[in-house]
Amino acid sequence: MEADKRYFFEGLFIIVFSIALALFAIWLVGTGHRDDVLYRVHFAESVNGLAVGDSVKFQGVDVGTVKAVSLDPTDPRLVLVDIGVHKDVPVKTDTKATLKLKGLTGVVYIELEGGSPNAPALLASAREGQIPEIASEKSTLAAVLDQLPQLLAKFGSIENQVKKVVTDVGGVTNEIKEDPSLLLRGKPQKQQAPDSPHMKDLGHGS
Repeated sequence: MEADKRYFFEGLFIIVFSIALALFAIWLVGTGHRDDVLYRVHFAESVNGLAVGDSVKFQGVDVGTVKAVSLDPTDPRLVLVDIGVHKDVPVKTDTKATLKLKGLTGVVYIELEGGSPNAPALLASAREGQIPEIASEKSTLAAVLDQLPQLLAKFGSIENQVKKVVTDVGGVTNEIKEDPSLLLRGKPQKQQAPDSPHMKDLGHGS
């Protein structure tokens, strides 16, 4: 009985200690990100696939998460995305935000890029009480979709030109089939050069 009690209390201690350790780790992570800086990004494109909690990366390094996603109440064409970025990340006034697709999984995240060393910090340049805003750039997919109508128009024009050439070649081929002599007419005939006066004199002399 004494041994059973001892094993019971040892097991209970291990369980309680494990739970306390897990809670401490959660608290430590929470306090580590408590000082994250809140930034706002306006996207003039669909943010389909982006959700609260998704990653924010700077040059491929995880630096924060998405905090909120909503439509701009003043302009429904824009999407407001609030992101929390670690305070030690050098977000400058010329830093840009872009939507990126992670592989072929459909998972979307925000990539921060740019920021020259001499540019001032965005947080220091923001007005007091105002959320600093990071400028956005169109994603690669959105840029391709914007150019798609022009590309289709160019391909259509090239297709029409090819069709015209094929039609013209087909017409010429049919004419040659009906009258093969057209091939001979197309070749310039060699003309005999006229005799020079000197040659005529030689002929008379003989």
